[in-house]
Parts: sequence; C-alpha cells; structure tokens
Amino acid sequence: MLKKTALLCAVLSAFSFVRAQNSSQTYPGDQTALLFVSAKDGNDNWSGRLPWPNWNKTDGPLASLDGARNAVRTLDRSGLRQIDVLFFGGRYALSQPVTFDHMDSGTPDTKMVYENFPGESPVFSGGVRVTGWKYVGDDRWESTLPPGVKPFEDLYYNGVRHLRPRVGGYLGQYFRTFKTVYVDSAELPGCPHRDTDPTSPHFKQYECFDRFDYDPAPDDKNNPYANPWSNLAPPPGNPCKQPVGNPALWGDIEILVFEQFSTSKLHVSCVDTEKNRVYLTGPTAAPPLPHATETGFIETDRYIVENVKNALTKPGQWYLDRRKMVLTYLAESGEDPNGDEVFVPQVPQLLIAHDLQYVTFRGLTFEHDNYTLPFPTGHASTELETDIAAAVSFQNSSYITFDFGTLREIAGTGLDFISCITPSDSSNAPLPECVTTTTNPVVSNNAITNSAFFDIGALGIRIGGHYLSTNEDGNVPQWTKVENNVVEGYGRTIPASFGIGQGYGHDNTYSHNDVYDGYHCAISLSTNAGDTQKPNGIGVANNTISFNHVYNLLQGIMNDGGSIRVDGGNAAYTAPGNRVLNNKIHDVTDASIMDSNGYGGHGVYMDNQTGLVDVENNLVYRVSDATIYTPHGPSPKPPDYPNEANLIKNNILAYGRLGIVEEGDPYQYPVPKVPRKVPQSFVISNNIFYFDRDLTSTSPFHGVAASAPFNVNTGCTYTPFAYPLYQEWTSNLYWRTDGKFSNYAAAFNVQTTKLMKGQNAPCAGSRIAHHEFYTFYDFRDWMNTVGEDAGSVVKNPHFANPVYPADDYSLWGWGLNISFVPFDPDEAGRYRYGFRIEPPLVPATFVTETYNPLTDY
Repeated sequence: MLKKTALLCAVLSAFSFVRAQNSSQTYPGDQTALLFVSAKDGNDNWSGRLPWPNWNKTDGPLASLDGARNAVRTLDRSGLRQIDVLFFGGRYALSQPVTFDHMDSGTPDTKMVYENFPGESPVFSGGVRVTGWKYVGDDRWESTLPPGVKPFEDLYYNGVRHLRPRVGGYLGQYFRTFKTVYVDSAELPGCPHRDTDPTSPHFKQYECFDRFDYDPAPDDKNNPYANPWSNLAPPPGNPCKQPVGNPALWGDIEILVFEQFSTSKLHVSCVDTEKNRVYLTGPTAAPPLPHATETGFIETDRYIVENVKNALTKPGQWYLDRRKMVLTYLAESGEDPNGDEVFVPQVPQLLIAHDLQYVTFRGLTFEHDNYTLPFPTGHASTELETDIAAAVSFQNSSYITFDFGTLREIAGTGLDFISCITPSDSSNAPLPECVTTTTNPVVSNNAITNSAFFDIGALGIRIGGHYLSTNEDGNVPQWTKVENNVVEGYGRTIPASFGIGQGYGHDNTYSHNDVYDGYHCAISLSTNAGDTQKPNGIGVANNTISFNHVYNLLQGIMNDGGSIRVDGGNAAYTAPGNRVLNNKIHDVTDASIMDSNGYGGHGVYMDNQTGLVDVENNLVYRVSDATIYTPHGPSPKPPDYPNEANLIKNNILAYGRLGIVEEGDPYQYPVPKVPRKVPQSFVISNNIFYFDRDLTSTSPFHGVAASAPFNVNTGCTYTPFAYPLYQEWTSNLYWRTDGKFSNYAAAFNVQTTKLMKGQNAPCAGSRIAHHEFYTFYDFRDWMNTVGEDAGSVVKNPHFANPVYPADDYSLWGWGLNISFVPFDPDEAGRYRYGFRIEPPLVPATFVTETYNPLTDY
C-alpha cells in the first residue's frame, strides 16, 4: 500500500486530479480526468475514480478494460484535455475480444489514454490456466478441461511456447516430397493448373496442390507414415474412400509445407497407403501460370507432420484429445504442472478497434490469442499471411498510439493497422478480420513506438493488407510511424511471416527498430498486385526504412528473403520515393545450407520490377547470397523507357557469400522475350565493398565441399554491349582481405552472348554452367575495356576490426578517395537511451541451420 500511495502522489503531481461524483460532473480548464482499474480488487459497478476500494466497499477502481471503456463513455468531457485510465498490475482475463469503436474516440483537444499505473505491469490475457493435473506415469500428466474450453493449438508452460507432437522429434523431422501429383483432368480447387510445357513429362496434365506422394522406403528415413498416425480421422467424402473417423478429430493432424518462399499449413484428410499419397482437406495457394512451381508440393521440398498422437514421445510435448477435451503433457525433468503456470489461449483476438481516433494505449501487455487453423481450408500461405488475424487490430482508425506495449506468446499475428474497404465485387474482399467496412476509410497518423513483440506465431506487425482495385491513396495506411520497437522470435508457427510487413500504403516510416530471430524478412513492403496491374495513385510509395538493426534471419529454412525488402513495382508502374537508409543488416542464412535448390538470403532486396529506391548509408555483412539484389529491375515501360534506376550509394557491403550486387533477370517480365531496350537498374556509387572470396571459393554443404562462386556483380549479369545503360558503377572502393583483388582475373563478368531459348532467355543463366556466354574481367579491364567504375579504387579501408565477433566497421582513417561519407552503424537499432523492454530468448520451433560466421561468408 505504501508503494501505491507514493506512486499515486507522483501521478497527482503530474495531473490535475478531478474526483467526480457523478457522470454529469463538468471540469473547468486544462484538466485531466483519471480512472483507475485493478484486476485484484476492482469492480465494474464502481466509478473507477478511486485508486482502491473505500472503507465500506461501495466505490473504488474498475475491474476490466471493458469496464473502463464503458466508464469513459459516460463521462462528460466538457473542458477536459485528457481522460487517463490507469491500470494497476495483475492479469486481466479476457473472455472475449475487447472492442472499441467511434464512441470511444477522443478528439484533437481531448485525448484518451489507457495506460499502466506507474511502475505496474498490467497483462491482458486471452488464455486460461490449466489446473487439476493428475500424474498418470511415465512423466505424463493429464488434465480434463472444464466445460466451455475451446480447442487450441498453442500452450505456454511458464511463459514458454511448447509444441504439439511432431513426427521425428520435438522440433520435427523434415521430410521431403517424394513426388508432385498430377492428374489427367482438372479438379477444382485442388488441381487447377495444366502443364503447357511440351518438354515436360506431365505435358497437358494438371498439377495438384492438395495432395502429395510420400516416400514409402523405410531405409532412407523419408517415410512419415512408417508408423501409422493413431489420431488420423478421415472426414466424409474423403478421396481415399476410407471410413469416416470421429468428427472431433477431423483435421487433427496437420502438414506444414516449405514452398519456394511461403509456408502453407493444411489439415490431413486421409492417407492412401496403396498410392503412398497424403490428401489434405484444402490446397495451398495456386498462383497463376507460369509460377506453378512457386507453391504446392514440389519434389524434394521439405514438410513436417504435426499433432500426431502416437508421436508424443519427447519431453515438453503435449496433445489435446478433442473427443474428451483431455490435455496430456509429457513433463521435462523437475516439472510439476500443478505448481507451474500452464496457459492455453481461448480468445481469437484480444482487442479490436474500428473507426477509432485519438486514443493512446501505453504500457499494456497482451498475450494468448487463440488462432487455430481453419477447417477444412487450412492456411494457404500468401504474402503478409492476411488470413491470420492480429491479436490487437486497429481497423479504419487514425491518430492511434501504441506505446511501451508488449505483445508476447501470440498464436497469430501481433498487431496491425489495416483498411477495411467496402468491396466492389468478390475480388475486392477486405481482410477476413475486418469487423465492418466503409467506402472511404482513413488510416493515418498512427504510431507504434517503444514496444516489444516476441514469441509471435506469424507477423509481428502488419501495416495494411493485400492489393485491392478499390485501394486509393486516401484509403490505405499512411503517415504511420513504427519506431524504437523490438520484434524477436516471429514466424514461430508460420515461418514465412515477416517481422514487420507493410501491404498497400504510402508515406510510412520504420525507424530505429531491432528485428531479429525470424525465419523470413525482417521488414518488407509488399505491393502484392498482379504483374501488370497498375494501382490507383502512387501505390507503395514514399516509405522510409531507416536506422533499423536486423539480423539472424531465415536460419536455413526459408528461401528468397531480403532482410529489408521493397516490392514497389511491376510491369505497369514504379512506386517513387522509397528509401532504405542507415540500416545495419547481418547474419542471414537461406535454405542453401540444407537444400540443394536453396537460395536468396539477401541484404537489401528490390523485388519484382522495383525502381527508384534510394539505398544509402547501410552496413550489410554476412549474408548468404548478395548484399544488394533485384530479380528484374525496373520495367522497360515502352515507348518512353523512363530512367527509374535504384540508387546504391555510400554503403558498406561486406562478406556477401555469393556476390555484392545481383540481378536475376533484367528482361521483360512475366513473358520472356528479347526487349528492344533494358532500363537502368542500378546506379552504384561511393560504396565500400569488402570480402574475402573469389570465383573458386567453396564452403561446407552437409559435409561436402560445394561450389559457392563469388563475383562482385552476379546473377544474370551486366550486359553493356547489348544494353549499355543496364548498370552504372562509379567511385567505389574494393578490398579483398588478401590484398590481391587487383590481380583477380574473374572479378567481374559480362554476358556477351544472348541465350535465345529457354524460360529466361535471353538471360544466359549460370556463369559457371554457361561460361561460354560470358567474358570475365579483372578490375583494370573492367574500368578500361568495359568502361565502368570511373574514379574507383582498390584500397584497404582499414576498418577497426570487421572480423566476427567484433564486427567493428568503424573507419580508422580518411583518404579513401571515393567521396565516401563515414556514418556510425551503431546508430541503427533502438535508441541507446531511455527505458527499453528487453525480451527473453525465444526457443526455436523448427530445426534451423546457420552458416559459420567465421568461415562461410
């Protein structure tokens, strides 16, 4: 009580406290009305104007966020500058999502603030604690859940996410698709794509996205059904023609498939042991041709099998029998669930606000949303994972601030700000989590600051959604500020998720964030429109990604990830004004460490046909592919062929495992043909390039030395004789750590012959497999014969100590002779001053592998 009294005095000294006696009370002048909420001794029938109960228990603090919201609605706001609702510490149990709407809005003159009482830590939980455990032997504990408890797919033991049983160990074994299934006639929605390649063995057959063939051989450890799954319960009409199982167990077993750059999670329907075929109750996404191989069950791609009852063999695993609602937990040494805290989520979302304005949420913690895989559709993974709702969702809202908050132990997405636009037709459906829509919503001037997002199932933060033809400049998220946050341990159930993901929106700022320990991109801007769809207005434009520290990404399980990614263009348009400035990016390992077709652990990634991105003052090092990458470069856009090059200037680009600057295919997309002209992709100037590799470098690949050729410029490379404006290199500094870069004959490569057939023609493909199409140059001939890199030098920049683990890229001296402007990479990340929320280490939820930072880059 003494502590609370002292804190209350501090609060009263900062605010003019008004103790109103009834809802008609008026307040003169610039005053703040205070309401108090306590989880321990509050009552929603009280006024909330006292910090603790009075002597006869007739008045005191409120008991819930719902109660506080209702109390605020009754206040007379005349003369008030602010209404401040203060929550004492404790766990506030939610039985349903807390909802806010326009009636709960403030105004520019009267702000609404819901915040923690100073020094206190209120927690809003959508979970229930599991009690009544009984020991049944062999380290197994069981609890019969009370009536009304809903099924769940996540469990948190003493604040740590624990996993359901997976085949092959606690984290699960990676099995590999044995065969992709093709059928002779279309089956919708599972088998929609007809193979139109005459050279394909499946020419005129239809690829299936809702089934795959597994390897039946017992000796290669790639048979997931070597021990039949005891809780497999085929639903009615299953394609295996098996007897119908218990309805409570339909879809109980799930498959998570690692596609090219997405991860779909689907329910198992049945297993045909004669064909060695697994059928799912729904398909993965099936992209339009010619991209069919991007998703689905492609031969050798990985998958895991989850929630198999008879795989409950590893300590820390648990299984929910949905027939009897009995929860079984296999304890680790020393654990006693009756004395420990075991929580399971119950509420699908925790807070949903729509049409809300001028409200601040500060110092509040949210946990335990109950995202479960929809049956029968499952989760067909697409960019931004827009079918996975946010635990805290702000829809069609403006001037909202989420400050010093925490989202943790989240099953779905963490927090989002989205537009919910009234659809013009079925193709313009808003995000599924939208509770209402309007024709012209405003989503602007929102802020997420000083907050922590950790142990997140999907995205940490989502700003906006997928492309809709109803998007206009005025109705998408804009002027959003995401600053000084930490996002750690994201993608824990859907690994293709981004740490911070923006869909359609403009003029948003992402600065001074720490984003790390994720399985896909740290920060991504996603147009996600069709290849030829021109947006209304400027599109994904004028966004700034600056001073962020992003690292420990992809972790060997995902492909095609840029640590910081901008998708701002296609064949029809280029979004202007995007900037990537002063970021620190490092330690990226793509799936090449475990997959022969793995690729794409990049630093800064200009995706699709993105142009006009300003990339300056970034430190990028130890990435498993290229430090700078674009798959296509800006669209040609005939007949005017505008110059929309990306500017790569004044960066330190070090230890790219395969190259420094890479372009995959600069030719017209999506229909490959020889264009009359290729627009300039990059202007590359005043950068420091630092590396220790060459064309013959090798690195370990599962114990076998595999070629990992390095070139400064790589991909479908520079073509000056056919397209002289393709790239422009000037005033850069090169240094290979052995000091012999000047004499390296294969430093640069130029495609001098067009490949006239094949899917990527005229791109010649691999400079190793098709070396006859390339000419290789040393640095002198690159300058004198090719005519590039005027003003560039080979010179030791004398970094203080760039070797792991020091990673000190500060410059000891000047005189670099390339007009490089020094910057401090340590300014990236969260601010070094002031209070910071420090998240704990989040355990991995998949088997990961990372390249050795000392030897593999």
